[in-house]
Amino acid sequence: MAEGKREDPKVNIFWKIPMFEFLEAEELDRLYSLCTTERFAKGDYIFLECDPPRSLYVLVKGEVKLLKQTDDGREMIVEMVYPGEIFGEEAVFDGQPYPMTAQALDDVEVLSISRSDFFGFLRDNPDLALEIITELGSRLREAQNTIRALALEIITELGSRLREAQNTIRALAMERVEWRIARVLLMLARKAGVAGKEGVSIDLPLTRQDIADMAGTTVETTIRVLSNFKKMGLVDTERGRIILRDRARLEQMVSEGCAQR
Repeated sequence: MAEGKREDPKVNIFWKIPMFEFLEAEELDRLYSLCTTERFAKGDYIFLECDPPRSLYVLVKGEVKLLKQTDDGREMIVEMVYPGEIFGEEAVFDGQPYPMTAQALDDVEVLSISRSDFFGFLRDNPDLALEIITELGSRLREAQNTIRALALEIITELGSRLREAQNTIRALAMERVEWRIARVLLMLARKAGVAGKEGVSIDLPLTRQDIADMAGTTVETTIRVLSNFKKMGLVDTERGRIILRDRARLEQMVSEGCAQR
């Protein structure tokens, strides 16, 4: 990481982003000078799916959810963005419309930099361009792994039509839902969890529907699985927060699920 952190925390926030962490202080100052501070109230849309790629954004304060609209018109949470993370960059890199909608989960503050200014900065910083190529290559690999996983899901779903395997398929499908919900809870704990005597507390204004969307299941299934987790002593739920009481067992559940795939 470059030395000489600046007094302004908004400048230093770029050092939290892997693709910017090697930049020198002077380069960070220039990058920050190209940014505009914007504020959005809870529920405001920062950009909509299919909007032209005007800017990329760095979240300074608050939380943002990235949404994808399904064929039946529902909005599904694809990803959560937390302070120190970048979003909207895919569209800025390839010049295509934003692939998702960004909505403020609470009052947020962002730094935005226009596509033209960012590409001008890249022309003067070829090392940064190489970092972005590396990052995009990593994301491509993750996307390929996801496609492979989805292919396996489709094959398993087709196999469910076989009468002799119906009971086994139902059991596996239920386990997969539990793994997905456990994985969502662990992801939220990593990004926004606070460790305490009771366990890891996730204090976010998320509904059961939000968790269901992130896990790719129904709200009814999510409520049932969370209730089972509570009976097992894995989690506890209160208004506005979820407490992971046994994080190790949740991680073991996800690990065993991956090993059985």
